[in-house]
Amino acid sequence: MTNKILVTVIVPMIEEEYDIYIPVSKNIKIATNLIVKAINELSEGHFPIKQNSTLISRNGNVYAKNYTVKESGIKNGDKIILI
Repeated sequence: MTNKILVTVIVPMIEEEYDIYIPVSKNIKIATNLIVKAINELSEGHFPIKQNSTLISRNGNVYAKNYTVKESGIKNGDKIILI
């Protein structure tokens, strides 16, 4: 699976973590929307679908929404935060 990477998404709002595959060629905005939908399903609706969700690194850097996942530097096995 070279077109997707496995990341751990930390979701402080519901105090959960999820391992999710994301496509490296999609921009962060689209990847964020995909992650939000997946977490909404995995959490059985406890995490609401929102259009303004943001991905940040564990050191607090916000990922630019117009960069692709690959360009943003997110790698297989990284932990990212969804707010």
